[in-house]
Amino acid sequence: MNILVLGSGGREHALAWKLKKHQHQVFLHPGNDGTLQENIPNFGEATTIEEISLQAQKRNISLVVIGPEALLAQDFATHLRLDGFLVVGPGKEGAQLETSKVFAKQFMAKASLPTAPFKIYSNLNEFNQGIKQGHYPKVLKLDGLAAGKGVVIAQDLSQALNFGESVWKKNLFGASSHKILEESFISGVELSYLGFCDGKHFVPLSSSTDFKRVFDGNNGPNTGGMGAISPSPYFNSELEKKISDQVLTPLLHTMRKEKLDFRGILYIGIMIDSDQNPYVLEFNTRFGDPETQVLMLRIEEDLAPILIATARAELDLAAPLKWSSQTGIYVVGAAPGYPEKPALGSPISGLTPTDPNTQIFFSGVKKKNVHLLTAGGRVLGVGALGKDVHMARQRAYQRLEQISWDGMHYRKDIGLTL
Repeated sequence: MNILVLGSGGREHALAWKLKKHQHQVFLHPGNDGTLQENIPNFGEATTIEEISLQAQKRNISLVVIGPEALLAQDFATHLRLDGFLVVGPGKEGAQLETSKVFAKQFMAKASLPTAPFKIYSNLNEFNQGIKQGHYPKVLKLDGLAAGKGVVIAQDLSQALNFGESVWKKNLFGASSHKILEESFISGVELSYLGFCDGKHFVPLSSSTDFKRVFDGNNGPNTGGMGAISPSPYFNSELEKKISDQVLTPLLHTMRKEKLDFRGILYIGIMIDSDQNPYVLEFNTRFGDPETQVLMLRIEEDLAPILIATARAELDLAAPLKWSSQTGIYVVGAAPGYPEKPALGSPISGLTPTDPNTQIFFSGVKKKNVHLLTAGGRVLGVGALGKDVHMARQRAYQRLEQISWDGMHYRKDIGLTL
């Protein structure tokens, strides 16, 4: 089968790598210079949806998998479906579960999902008055896409007021009108619950946990993700039943009631409190990054059939996926200064020879002459499987220690229970 994966990061590299392993002809567009080095072709200079669609038709593409949220926000899924392709990814309306924090929170309320109480602010005066009420810490979220920089956990009033000023006064996120969502802070441990969703049915992937903060011990600013472990050490059958009963059942009921066309991946960010109760933090409407990388290592069969079932809204006919019993670890190597101001352009060494016990997925790299250079905050990551957490961590970290660039940074505690 000819399959197109849209995107350029480690998530898309992992998807293309997995599909290619099962003898599919895979194109990754635009990909990056690391994925081109792995012999995964792209569509050259195509940039617009019309150009991409035309190139896909020329190459007899049957299935398109959309990686980044920005493409979903631009309604690539709808355009490609109208051009006759099977597409994994919701249209613009369904994508609002991720692209609009306000829409998502209001949808959670309609579905009566367990989630934190919230308020919505539309201007600075309203925000400055409302934010003085209640207890701290508070979670503040900019409505809309902000490349992972639109969420702040304000420890006190001063931090909250600074965030409001950065949005409405300093125009840190642009000069257009903005909204901020305020949520009560819920403490606990995070769980990434991803699955295939067709608006009527949900088929979960294996559990995973993403390590979001930049430094060891969950310190420092939030990032796009510094690593992941699967299965999650916080997941069990009792919690799975709670998520099914309290989250998935009312969520799917509300999708049907609202006639929300959703044929894609639904990522449910869940906080588990000290009483083992799940609270929905957020939705993403695509594969998570870096969760996807570790999940692709653990899937033991062809991914294409369930992707096709998702695109056709026939998940009730899909066979369950088979998972490795081994533990998977994925560790991200980042450029110095990430996530605020990553320093780029350093040559990367240590990529050869390859190690059969590990897999490198490229994110932010650029080729110059014969060398790969750092070209993004998250440069690459190393994934590994092992019979237990210790073995998986040992394999991943040993390989990562062989790779280097100026100021290379990675967390040393990925996979440990924190």
